[in-house]
Amino acid sequence: MTSTRSMKVATAVFKEMIRWSLWFFSILLAIHLIRVFWLNGGPAPIEGFFTFSQYSTSIFTLVLGIMTAYTFMGRHIQQGVSRRDSFFGISLAATGFALFLTVVPLAINGLQHLLAKASIFPVALDTAVVFESTAGAAAAAIGLFLNVLTYFFAGWLISIGYYRFRWIAGFGFIALSFIVFGLNDYLWKPGNYTLDWLPYEPLEMDFWLIVLGSVAMLLVLFLVMRLLTKRVPIKM
Repeated sequence: MTSTRSMKVATAVFKEMIRWSLWFFSILLAIHLIRVFWLNGGPAPIEGFFTFSQYSTSIFTLVLGIMTAYTFMGRHIQQGVSRRDSFFGISLAATGFALFLTVVPLAINGLQHLLAKASIFPVALDTAVVFESTAGAAAAAIGLFLNVLTYFFAGWLISIGYYRFRWIAGFGFIALSFIVFGLNDYLWKPGNYTLDWLPYEPLEMDFWLIVLGSVAMLLVLFLVMRLLTKRVPIKM
């Protein structure tokens, strides 16, 4: 059961993440609009904001995850919050933040779709291409949410590796994170994954089996992170 302190940590961390994300989305949207209006490269359609932002959003959450042990966890434990409350609070904030990072690109993509019908853009916008492979906006949103959350926990895994075990062992945690990235790409990016020994393309399966596999990987990451943070020494 989530304690009051966990909720306070979650609220504080979530608010800080939101502040950073406002800068992130402002810059990303500005780049996208510059591409649409001035660097469109001809009549070929340009992808909508949802597709354009996917990779950058995942990297952004990876960076936040890498900062977590030093920026969020250590600070709250120094303030008297237990390791348990800090862990569950940060995990809850990350989940809410992943949802936020999914809703914002969807909303901007939807707005672009409506504006494109009014022909205000100098080039066609392909705002629907992202929804084709998984058969719908809801499925694409679920995919982005799970990807973003996976990247956060992978970054946190790197962060706690360096924080708890220092530099040499930290490289081992980077290697573990690459396994996570490979499994995640195997599930969500057909033909673009690094685990060549796996036998088939996962998108040939039912979409909900892919979701189940992604949730199972997140659960494993969650349990591993709980074990690693349970008795982590705090650096002053």
